[in-house]
Amino acid sequence: MKNLIVKKLSIAFLFIACAFIIYNCDDAGVIETKTDYCISGRVSGWSYGSKTLHAYLRNNSGNSFSIASCPVNSNGDFNLCLPTSVPDSALFTSDSIFYSGCSGGNVSFNPPDVKGTEILSFKITSGETPVGYIIYNNYDTLFEGAFSIMYIWVNKDVSVSGSKYCGSDTLIFIGSAVSGWNLIVKTYISLALPGYTILYNNVQPSSAMWKYKSY
Repeated sequence: MKNLIVKKLSIAFLFIACAFIIYNCDDAGVIETKTDYCISGRVSGWSYGSKTLHAYLRNNSGNSFSIASCPVNSNGDFNLCLPTSVPDSALFTSDSIFYSGCSGGNVSFNPPDVKGTEILSFKITSGETPVGYIIYNNYDTLFEGAFSIMYIWVNKDVSVSGSKYCGSDTLIFIGSAVSGWNLIVKTYISLALPGYTILYNNVQPSSAMWKYKSY
């Protein structure tokens, strides 16, 4: 049964890889190196007045801290500019960015000594009080093709490919990142039992929305 799943995934991976290569032949698929990286958007259905948005990272001790903040206006608009560097205490080895503790499968990072981190959450505060958070995705209930957007920082240019097993789930990686901040897309390409198949790449669909969730 496991071999059958692997064969099917290999075929799916081949088609995904081809699509990714074709996509990146167009200028829209090129990842640009930027000194300043800002995330702009409008929170869907926002009706909470002016608030403050914070981007949080985690450190090696498991604690979280804010690395950047910006206003959210009464329409839900924001422009969050991230710092150009990240503290060493918030950097992790490549395998700990996406799948720490997973076993089985093989993922290749080139170069293998790359380090990075992921924005843990986008918190909304009223004054000093946390009141909720925002997420960037295209779903409320999971479906095949559902995706969410995540942001990572890496200390050098890197390419990644391969797959990893996390319990019953299969994680597939194909893409690249430049030194600094990068947008990564996490897509659920199969919800078939016994586990989900999840693709991580750079190809961003256009249907995601910023959504607010209160605590």
